Amino acid sequence: MNDGLRGDLIALSRAISADPELAYKEERAVGRITALLRKHGHEVELNLGGLPTAFRARVGPPGPAVALLAEYDALPDVGHGCGHNLISMTIVGAFLTAAAKAKDLQTGIELVGTPAEESGGGKIDLLEKGVFKNAVAALYSHPGSGGRWNVSERLLGISVKRVIFEGLASHAAVSPEKGRNALTALIVLFVAVDGWRQHLPSTARVHGIVREGGVASNIIPSRAVGDFGLRAATMGALQEMVEMFENMAKGAALQTGTKVRIEEEMRPYLPVEANPALGDALAQELVRLGKSPSRGRLVTASGDIGNVSQKVPTDYIGFPVSAEEIPGHSHRMREASVSDYAHESAFVVIDALSATALRVATDKSFRESLRL
Repeated sequence: MNDGLRGDLIALSRAISADPELAYKEERAVGRITALLRKHGHEVELNLGGLPTAFRARVGPPGPAVALLAEYDALPDVGHGCGHNLISMTIVGAFLTAAAKAKDLQTGIELVGTPAEESGGGKIDLLEKGVFKNAVAALYSHPGSGGRWNVSERLLGISVKRVIFEGLASHAAVSPEKGRNALTALIVLFVAVDGWRQHLPSTARVHGIVREGGVASNIIPSRAVGDFGLRAATMGALQEMVEMFENMAKGAALQTGTKVRIEEEMRPYLPVEANPALGDALAQELVRLGKSPSRGRLVTASGDIGNVSQKVPTDYIGFPVSAEEIPGHSHRMREASVSDYAHESAFVVIDALSATALRVATDKSFRESLRL
């Protein structure tokens, strides 16, 4: 990679990090990425799938393609504390590197910009719009810490439920017996969840917040709202957790004489199903570059990459932003994601992803092995 492109990619990472934008509103990040793609001679399809901040660039013949998936949305308050600036850097860099080396491609290589990973699920939108119907493989990256390199990481699936309890307001001092306390129902549900955790496998997670809990201390709350995230490593386990949770919410309503309604706060992010052949190829490239990646590590987070992996052969590289352990979704992670250490890791990822994308696009037997 020439020094000019290296400088462009580092500048892209730093600019996206310094100017965070939330889900579905990543206009400036997309503008920076598309400007860089055009600088290097690539046309960009905007408004992909009807999403204003989704886009696609492509090299190679029409029809089937290997998709390189970029992210660029930020977290509230923390900004780019999940390192999506680095995901943009590595995926854009991998596409440009592969495009510069591309010859005799049997399938296309696409860069697909996917918004709203942190909230909403842009990849799910694009799946529903048929954007991945011709994808023969999907490649991706995600930063972490602790000096670890990983391939074929497993992510938990997540179902986020909004639980709405409706009770009956009354004067909390004069006539409390005439009220039905919706907040009490929500507290009962939290207590039930706390007791449930001891019976869940170590790969499961449940976490929640109170969104609404009343309007004044002297009024029995007639409405209380909580959001709960349920996570599991397999589709079957996730479905079982959802059923149990909904029964607990109904039980809390019965216990308190309230009514309950359960809604989907967010479309489910499915567990990641990594493709073994793609994982082998990525691991081989990392070893060639002097890294020793682990395989199949479980990360108890979730992402909409899981939904893609259930439909398209998918795998990705987990790479470090620092040698020390740093919590994700934190200000420390945000700062580490623009460090020299992180950017040097990113260039290794670019090399490995671009080589693997080219292999998929030029090796028919390897491409066919992805579907076995």
